[in-house]
Amino acid sequence: MKKLRSVIAVILTFVFMISLTGCGEIKKAESAVNNMFSAFKSLDFDKAQKYVDINDIKSSDSEDGLTGNAEMFMKNLFNRLDHKIISSEKIDSDTVNVTTEITAVDMKPVLGEFFASAMQYALSNAFSNPQPTEEEINEKMEELFATSASKPDLATVTNQVVIKVVKQDKEWKVIPDDTFVDAILGGLTEAAKELENALNTQK
Repeated sequence: MKKLRSVIAVILTFVFMISLTGCGEIKKAESAVNNMFSAFKSLDFDKAQKYVDINDIKSSDSEDGLTGNAEMFMKNLFNRLDHKIISSEKIDSDTVNVTTEITAVDMKPVLGEFFASAMQYALSNAFSNPQPTEEEINEKMEELFATSASKPDLATVTNQVVIKVVKQDKEWKVIPDDTFVDAILGGLTEAAKELENALNTQK
């Protein structure tokens, strides 16, 4: 009986140690998510880079397209980004899935207003001489977008996303996917696709 109790004690200790290790990894993964969002909200992209590769956050495969300029969107919108961790699941020793509610500015109405302003600018300069340079046009587009995105009463949208967090070189880092990127950018990708499809049908 004494020997049996000793074996049980060893088993319980082992299970307890495994449990603590799992909890520790989950807490570190959640901390990476929290720190990333904190850095985003304060627009500290150097700090955010410690927790997620900023270069992987873009809303278009095209570097030249409107939605390719993710940094512009982040600077204008991320101060209103919010999140809430719902639950976390350890997948293996190096991977934790963190289910998170992400609240961001709803980009559909913002993009619609921006597009209307951009079209008005294009029409007003259609016959100007000389024509605006590409640099001047890009600067104007950023200005128009900032105007549309800086209003205090902008609507928000909340999405629940499973964020994959992976341990790399002893540090926990978020691995962004399309769903995560679209959530933190307030549905920008889908809004841009809808706008593109609407334009294509009018051709």
